[in-house]
Amino acid sequence: MSAVTVSLNFMPAFYHKHTGVTYGEAYYFDPEYRAQVECIEAAFLHEALGRYGVGSAQPQPSPTLVIQPIDLIKLTQGAKLHCPPDATLETWGHPWAALTLDEIARLDPQDAAQHPVIDRLLRQYRDMTRRYGDDADLLGLKSGLMNIHAPFTAAHQLYGEELFFLMADEPEAAQRLFGKIWEIYRAIFARLTAELGVPAPTRLQLGDCSASLLSPATYRTVVLPTNQTLAAGFATAGYHSCGASTHLLPEFAKIAHVVAIELGPGTDLAAAVAQLPRVAMRPLIDPLVMRDGAPEQVETLIRDTLHATAPAPATTLCAWSFDRETPLGNVEALYQTVAACG
Repeated sequence: MSAVTVSLNFMPAFYHKHTGVTYGEAYYFDPEYRAQVECIEAAFLHEALGRYGVGSAQPQPSPTLVIQPIDLIKLTQGAKLHCPPDATLETWGHPWAALTLDEIARLDPQDAAQHPVIDRLLRQYRDMTRRYGDDADLLGLKSGLMNIHAPFTAAHQLYGEELFFLMADEPEAAQRLFGKIWEIYRAIFARLTAELGVPAPTRLQLGDCSASLLSPATYRTVVLPTNQTLAAGFATAGYHSCGASTHLLPEFAKIAHVVAIELGPGTDLAAAVAQLPRVAMRPLIDPLVMRDGAPEQVETLIRDTLHATAPAPATTLCAWSFDRETPLGNVEALYQTVAACG
């Protein structure tokens, strides 16, 4: 069996339920408040799951600020910011839905790079350097990572459902949208790396959350060329498709430099290993099974997942987005099953 690790992540609502902590705008834009929240989270996890190496008895806040790249780019394009007290940051609306293709083509990427939300992040970064010194980081840039949502998925959020009609009727126009999104990302990250004083990223992480909605033919002809071009410009790449993606595995295998892939529940993981034999598997563990299933069902899910990915060079169970009602007993079952299979 390949080496197995677990990456555990709960939704804010889980911590809100168990600890009473709230999030809101302060969590994302006030380093002191975020540090308090992160320490509460880590202390709770240690109390509940510490025997599995989770959390910390002496919690320390993270020196890295992370905001979802799709939310960041949407904010630079005029989406409305919403920060619930018990959920992650949200960006409302499809800012490009009211624009013509010509108007989108004329958008200046530097306007996004100089947007007030970027200024605000950089002010916060400077505050964090006073707290954490050289360990302070923004979006993981100091590790050489460029973490973005893929242009197709970003276009889906910026342009709305009409994107699918555009892809069918005017695929070249859709690809021009993808190109504009990549220009905007490059401008934003160029400013951030310059301000942080770090080299351009050498590793790419592409979050293509909407990919599984597409047929193989549409993905192959409209989306894949952009993803291939982007990945080819980096030393290594990671890829993420959070839906059932078995039908797209042959296309994913055509993206250069991919060293790890995250695949959603319902994907045939054995087929994924066969299609991408030298790629580390990062299966997303079904949060509905984790919430609603009995511990025995969790054990079966984890055993089947580990069996399917055993030939891969490495496996990380992405135990992410577990919601407020996820029983801690099911999380224990996950860790116990991993240990038993080891």
